[in-house]
Amino acid sequence: MKTPPPAQPAYILHSRPYRDSSLILELFTPDYGRIGCVARGARRDKQRRQQALQPFTPLLVTLLGGGSLKTLGPVENAGVPLWLKGRAVYGGLYANELMVRLLPEGEAHYGLFATYQRLLLELSGLRGMDSVELEGPLRSFELQLLTELGSCPSLDYCAESQGVVSEAGSYRLELELGFVPVHRQSAAALREREFYGAELLGMLRALESGKWPVEVLGPAKRLTRILLRTLLGEKPLQSRELFKQVYGK
Repeated sequence: MKTPPPAQPAYILHSRPYRDSSLILELFTPDYGRIGCVARGARRDKQRRQQALQPFTPLLVTLLGGGSLKTLGPVENAGVPLWLKGRAVYGGLYANELMVRLLPEGEAHYGLFATYQRLLLELSGLRGMDSVELEGPLRSFELQLLTELGSCPSLDYCAESQGVVSEAGSYRLELELGFVPVHRQSAAALREREFYGAELLGMLRALESGKWPVEVLGPAKRLTRILLRTLLGEKPLQSRELFKQVYGK
């Protein structure tokens, strides 16, 4: 008798109807990263769907089959569902959409899985309605995601001198190289990609500590937008559009 595969920790990133009664789920697991599976009969079993097959719920899943599209086997709750509220919901949906759009299928992402769990815990703890509360957790997640994809240059490395970024220096992001010193005034089109050394080193400290000073949040958002734009292309993020519709920005 064939031994079933071991259960995997997992979160549901996205679901869509499949045939008459099933769902196709995009899961995020540490061993397989992003992986698709069919939840057979899930649309017919409303209680199962409502209790377990929800975003932001820690699960233990068994994935069956040898193809790229697995079949979902037994599912267990692996913890208390995280009920995100208000703006935090859109932060969670945004993180999910980024991973669906950018992560290759079937590649392990242990560090990013831990970062995603930490993001959800932080989002679930938000009580205020100020979107600034979202900024630090989302910047940490974006930078970790970009790093895992090999698309984030070292924040403390000067590509020209091959040394450490100076707090007092100014640097421009060159996508193929990393950060290079700015020796003279740049054209307006280039200034979007310019950062003070203090800002870059501040981002690095914030990533290590989890505490984001207000003065670093703006440059970090600008940096992640530049880097994500090169990967996402022109297709807008649905979660960002929904956030704008609800909150107007």
